[in-house]
Amino acid sequence: MSQETITRILAIEQEATKIHDDAQDQAGHLIEEAEKEASALREQTLAQARQEAAQVVTAGQEAADAERSRAVAQAEAEAQRLETLAARHLDQAVNFVLDRVAGRE
Repeated sequence: MSQETITRILAIEQEATKIHDDAQDQAGHLIEEAEKEASALREQTLAQARQEAAQVVTAGQEAADAERSRAVAQAEAEAQRLETLAARHLDQAVNFVLDRVAGRE
């Protein structure tokens, strides 16, 4: 083999090694970038999930508060009705007792 052929083969091998090394560097950068993007996407997804969970909790709390208010209003109305009914019966009961004590019945 001539010196020129050997020199050319060595140059080609060096170029091939450089291309291979560049490709590995580029692949490493692409992997690093993909990992960063995946991490950012994961963080974004988690933040969105936390926000949606907070909205669900808030909506549930509002619904529970509304139901509690409705139940309290209903209980107050029932208590008022029973109080009115009891007041009417109290007058009847007092009159009954007074009639019994007075011997009218």
